[in-house]
Amino acid sequence: MAHNHTHGSPYSRLIERLNRFPQGAPESKLLYDILKVLMTEKEAGLMAQLPIKPFNTAQAASIWKMSEAEAQKALDELARRAIIVDIEQEGRQIYAVPPPMAGFFEFSMMRVREDIDQKTLSELFYQYITVEEDFMRDLVCGGDIQMGRIFPQEPQIPDEYALHVLDYERATNVIDTASHIGISMCYCRHKALHAGTVCDAPMDICMTFNTTAATLIKHGHARQVDAAECRDLLAQAYDHNLVQFGENVRRRVNFICNCCSCCCEALLAIKRFGVAQTICSNFISEIAAEKCVGCGKCKNICPVGAIEMTEENGVKKARVTPEKCIGCGVCVRHCPTKALRLEARPNRMITPLDTTHKVVAMATERGQLQELIFDNKVLYSHRLLGGVLGAVLKLPGLQRSFAQAQLKSRYLEALISKAAGD
Repeated sequence: MAHNHTHGSPYSRLIERLNRFPQGAPESKLLYDILKVLMTEKEAGLMAQLPIKPFNTAQAASIWKMSEAEAQKALDELARRAIIVDIEQEGRQIYAVPPPMAGFFEFSMMRVREDIDQKTLSELFYQYITVEEDFMRDLVCGGDIQMGRIFPQEPQIPDEYALHVLDYERATNVIDTASHIGISMCYCRHKALHAGTVCDAPMDICMTFNTTAATLIKHGHARQVDAAECRDLLAQAYDHNLVQFGENVRRRVNFICNCCSCCCEALLAIKRFGVAQTICSNFISEIAAEKCVGCGKCKNICPVGAIEMTEENGVKKARVTPEKCIGCGVCVRHCPTKALRLEARPNRMITPLDTTHKVVAMATERGQLQELIFDNKVLYSHRLLGGVLGAVLKLPGLQRSFAQAQLKSRYLEALISKAAGD
């Protein structure tokens, strides 16, 4: 919706900039209010000019028409508050504007802070994300490729499947191979704490990895831990029936949230919008009816309401609704007769290779790929262009055709076709 009192303002321009990315933020008065808590009007104006692609200090200075020293100071201040991220890449510092989710919305609540009103911000987030619904609907209903996916609880995977579970499907592999590991407050439960509705699940258990962890640790938004401590926290999450919801990539996963069904926006969105089949793991819960004693423990513990109780001839049995099951394994852990088990899904989910591949796939499904290619705030280097084109080539044939159609450039179409050997 339009808001005349903010039309043309720096905040309005920033919202337009955010919505050129696949993970945007629908315009709303609440969104303006959120941005006003997080940054000044001047900072919003600077943010609105930044490119979609990563950039360095010299590029920011050129865009902002200021000295590199002034640009460096502004970038460092934004990075200190986790509004942008600063990344060490091959010995040089680069910056990027993260999406709102998973990004600077969460970062603002991943520790206790005195520089912003987190109680007010919590209420604004609740109203904007949960009550208005447009934000989460756009985020999770835009296509088959989502920002996150479910990791199955590894102890619940049957032995006959254990050797066939791919590394990227294991949360433990993400932990063991990460360059950096950070632990922060759970954004969702921190918000619920301010609202007085928080559950008793662990609070300091939000996991970030690799480049995201490095920048959050650097600026005090996360506590650095080693792999052993992170594995202990994962076991604690299992004990509290939390669902592992992580970045939907195969390489260099940047986050794994440990989600409860009462506070977590991701699980609430799965239930509300019926998108379990685009976010689920490659497993599904199945019930051996002859072993089921109808105790109802699985129904009560399922985080997305995928299990119901049926009754026939006075005998109660549990039944899994396949299209609602996310394959987390929480129910399996609590079945007293071992009637429940995780089975491999007949059709595996397509998981993007890395973040670039994921963003390109999401942009293709949402009709925004041209924004990634023709972002004219910074000249696209051949290397960066190659990264996007490489991601296009990894898309399935039909998606790749959609991508080429969106680019609307004969030169790029020819380049893609030549590289693919078409």
